[in-house]
Amino acid sequence: MRSQVLGLAAVWLIAGCSAGGFPAVEGSSPPPFDSFQAGMRLAVGMPRDVAILRVGWTPVSSEVTTCGILAGYGFPCELLKFGMFSNNRLDVYLAPTDAGAVVNSWVAHKY
Repeated sequence: MRSQVLGLAAVWLIAGCSAGGFPAVEGSSPPPFDSFQAGMRLAVGMPRDVAILRVGWTPVSSEVTTCGILAGYGFPCELLKFGMFSNNRLDVYLAPTDAGAVVNSWVAHKY
């Protein structure tokens, strides 16, 4: 009995990790995560919550970083990472505004 419970727990963990996160809307079952298709649904200036709903998955991680370095001026921004694997990941950069964080840019890593 104990081995069956451990086996089911292992299968549940593996199945949860392979999808790239959880669907953003509870109870929905979208197709497997595709970083390129998710990036096509984004637009510059989109609020953070709307961007997450448009991607269709919850972010795997979020961190504060610096954006705009190559343009010559740096500003703090938030980096949302979608997708569990490096060959199918979407990085969304959010810039702070008075109304909240909005999409500044994104990069789809798909190979």
